[in-house]
Amino acid sequence: MLFDLHNDFPTRFLYADYCRHAPKSNNKVTAVIWTSEFAGDVESSVSDVTERLSAIGQEPIAIEDIEFSADGEKFRRFDFSRYLYCSLTWNYNTAFAGGALDDGRLTELGKSAIRIIEDSGCYIDLAHLNKNSFYDVLDCAKNVLCSHTGFNSHPRSLDRQQIKRLVERNAVIGICTVRAFTDARSAEQFANVIDAFVQKYGCDCLALGTDFNGSDDIPNDIDDYDKLLNVRDILYRRGYTEKSVDKIFFDNANILYKKER
Repeated sequence: MLFDLHNDFPTRFLYADYCRHAPKSNNKVTAVIWTSEFAGDVESSVSDVTERLSAIGQEPIAIEDIEFSADGEKFRRFDFSRYLYCSLTWNYNTAFAGGALDDGRLTELGKSAIRIIEDSGCYIDLAHLNKNSFYDVLDCAKNVLCSHTGFNSHPRSLDRQQIKRLVERNAVIGICTVRAFTDARSAEQFANVIDAFVQKYGCDCLALGTDFNGSDDIPNDIDDYDKLLNVRDILYRRGYTEKSVDKIFFDNANILYKKER
């Protein structure tokens, strides 16, 4: 089984056949509504996509960048309870916080939004925050995750101190397949990244957050779920137990998903 915390298929296939991209069997694929792709009335677009996904039984659903809800403080009326997580930014500053490629900090409006989002049972996603905002939010929020990231020097990646703080909080970290964030150019190298993380921090917080459909910068031997599952076999050959691999590929994310918040 597999649980992907971050797949952008609702945006990539907004006007296509949703059912064709929905998760099959026991796999869970988080449908992430990437708001940066919308123009015009973003709130209506988010609601429309949410309704379409709900109609085909898709769950979980998440929102990448709630900047649209800052206008008129719409976040105070928005129903976040329908989503597993949401992020305050994409890569740039918003009225809420500073993005990974920018220099902003968590704002008072951002703190208000966090309280409302968490009261709804929705997690706060740290994936697109810069380091200052990352720690600001971490100190302010209770229920956090990092849905899709890497561990190199890229601004979108986490450094050792950030990882340590998340592990101390038992927060789930989704490893991304994007080469720019992992430096992995093959399934074997992707397994190396997983292995290096586990050797330092264990396997209780690591999950998958592929960013499929959100980037083309993905090694061609892990660019779909059937191929990605082959990474399990690589880990088995390296001596990983089935229990440890299941934690990374399904259980850690599923526990977070099922947790009463």
